[in-house]
Amino acid sequence: MHPVLFSTSFFGLFKEPWSLHVYGILIAAGFLLAMQLAARQAGREGEDPDRLIDLAFYLLLAGLIGSRIVFIFTKLDQYLANPLEIVMFWRGGLVFYGGFIGAALYLVYYARRYRLDYFKLVDVMIPYTAMAHAFGRLGCLAAGCCFGKPTEMPWGIVFPVASMAHQQQQSQGLVELGDAALPVHPTQLYEAGFELSLFWLLLMVRPYKRFHGQLFLIWLAIYPIGRSIIELFRGDKERGVYGLLSTSQYISIVVAAAAIAVYIYLRKQRSSTTVAVTA
Repeated sequence: MHPVLFSTSFFGLFKEPWSLHVYGILIAAGFLLAMQLAARQAGREGEDPDRLIDLAFYLLLAGLIGSRIVFIFTKLDQYLANPLEIVMFWRGGLVFYGGFIGAALYLVYYARRYRLDYFKLVDVMIPYTAMAHAFGRLGCLAAGCCFGKPTEMPWGIVFPVASMAHQQQQSQGLVELGDAALPVHPTQLYEAGFELSLFWLLLMVRPYKRFHGQLFLIWLAIYPIGRSIIELFRGDKERGVYGLLSTSQYISIVVAAAAIAVYIYLRKQRSSTTVAVTA
């Protein structure tokens, strides 16, 4: 855990030090790399790379709004009591699925407005979205959020005193005040590794895809399964848990079922069409 790369007051110009957070750096690095790789692939597939770069920034904004909205719903009572906290993004509180849904809906609007092939666009972007998400999970590890449940496995990691994991273990009575935190599952690394595996899988499948949207639907079908399994090892309460399942697990069930249904439909509709794609 190393949440802050460095802090500075710029030789006393600021009353409080300005900090550069590792989480933000990794999110930005993942986004910029994914944007450049997707633009290059768009050019290979006959699309305008500059258009995709412009689109990427709008998708980022839509994703941030969507991720914030879903997080607010997981803690609705708290935000209704303190409405001003809704706009305080810098205090944290983002849900990946909300960001994904927000970006996907904006892309629907964009594709319809400019008469573009929605499924072709998402197929261009989805492998690099998985890669960027892996960067984000490494950022979570640095920030100490999205941590796992206590474990005795040899690969368990110990977060420092006063970290989010340590504070929650104290609140649950698992450790006493001043004691070191218990080792927890490195769920951030689990998901980063899972997303990188998906990234390579999609790149390998791309030259052989039979219809536009196939890569997107493969990701939609596989990611929720992996995410739901990883959720079983998560220990943070911030993700929202209702009944036996977390918010992300409920969404995963719906997304996976819808993806499988659409995949079957599109495969039947477009099975006779061969899509030439440059790897």
